[in-house]
Amino acid sequence: MKRYTRSSSALRGPSKLGAGVRLAIAFAALILLCTSALAQEKTVDYWMNKANELIHKDLDEEAVLAYDEVLKLDPKNETALLRKASTLYTLGNESEGQETYNEALLLIKENLRTNPQNAKSWQNKAIALNGLGKRDEAKEANEKALVLFDQSLEEDPENVSLWKGKADVLAFLGRWEDALQAYSRVTEINPNDYQAWGRKGEFLGMIGKYNESLVALDKAIEIIPADNDDDVQAWNLAKVSVLHTSNRIEEALSLLDNLTDTYPQNKKAWSLKGYDLAKLGRYNESLEAYDEALELDSKDAQIWSTKARQLAEMNRYDEAQEAFDKAIELMPSDDIKEIEQVVQIWLDKGDALNKTGNVDASEKAFQKALEISDEVLKNDSSQTSLMLLKGNALFNLAMYDAAVEVYDQVIETASPNSRHVSSAWIGKGRALQALGRNEEALEAYRQALEINPTLIEAWQGKGESQKALGRARDASLSFYVAEKLG
Repeated sequence: MKRYTRSSSALRGPSKLGAGVRLAIAFAALILLCTSALAQEKTVDYWMNKANELIHKDLDEEAVLAYDEVLKLDPKNETALLRKASTLYTLGNESEGQETYNEALLLIKENLRTNPQNAKSWQNKAIALNGLGKRDEAKEANEKALVLFDQSLEEDPENVSLWKGKADVLAFLGRWEDALQAYSRVTEINPNDYQAWGRKGEFLGMIGKYNESLVALDKAIEIIPADNDDDVQAWNLAKVSVLHTSNRIEEALSLLDNLTDTYPQNKKAWSLKGYDLAKLGRYNESLEAYDEALELDSKDAQIWSTKARQLAEMNRYDEAQEAFDKAIELMPSDDIKEIEQVVQIWLDKGDALNKTGNVDASEKAFQKALEISDEVLKNDSSQTSLMLLKGNALFNLAMYDAAVEVYDQVIETASPNSRHVSSAWIGKGRALQALGRNEEALEAYRQALEINPTLIEAWQGKGESQKALGRARDASLSFYVAEKLG
């Protein structure tokens, strides 16, 4: 008899190799960058632009080294320190990222003692404080920055940099409409600022104005200089993201077709193309797209795991297990994000094995996921994303009471605006359902939907609980909403 299991979406991470190997490769790449730069002046602007290019290409380790080059030339560059800290966090190196945020904060405070009316420094202070988890202090710093940007704009109303700074502060404060107005002012002053059009498009997408977002992104793409391939690809992928969010998969796929035709070396485009083809039921073509991505980088564990899940969905379980094993083999465990991905792959493998009826092997996979997460959480119980995965492993092992306890820990520990909270409420609802505690399950799903009313799994679970409680009419409505959202 198959065990009652729950699938979970894989967590994405950029790293494919171990930290030591990645650092060596990044350093070698940096030497090449230095060599290519000998013919031109290696200025702060050069290295900042190079770091931005590397970020666009998902080459985060190399970007960190480029920021280090900026800091050799300008040790007091607030922006370089903040971007380096953010990139370190993206890589899962939270301890060094925190150190860099603290270093930036000390520098910013020193600069503000000299010039307390510097709006940009107040904005940077807010970024550093936010990176350190000091949200209230960050908000105060941003409000101070906003006042100073407004004062400066009274004296210089055509200053594009001031308007951009104001827009980003407003966005941080959640004042999206005001932020949009500020970016609109930028594009009025300089209609050829494609970065401003792109940011405007992103903001419009964030508040659900998808058609307007796409118009702004199209404008950005239209005016990017012809020789700037990196930004052309980056803003086209931003457009793909908006199309995904608005569930316009066929349009996204058409754009990805153009991207992979024009830039066949863009691994991310091939991977997203595989996802979209699968969403449209074109499974064999989806596998072909993943294979193209793996042709470009055969050591990308994340693409191997995505391909494995796709094979499992197609009931090609033997091939799926081979792909899962390849992903596990390639995925390092040097930082927390990589460990999370390893745990997720074991959970996905367990799901696939369970579908074949191989309960023993399935349990071993879920047990492995539990052991890995437990080992890390012993030393650092603050990792709520890993805690959530532990709850999923317990659920899949039919340890429902223990799963409820872990999901409660996530709800209590995670930041209120974290996506982990709604996922934990859904997980708790499913565990309570499995225990026959349907009224409590219903409340858990209600909590999840209060955070995000578009969660399909929450509506589905709500319908199942209502059905179990004999509330057929309510259940039908919940199932209907779930179907429409899907």
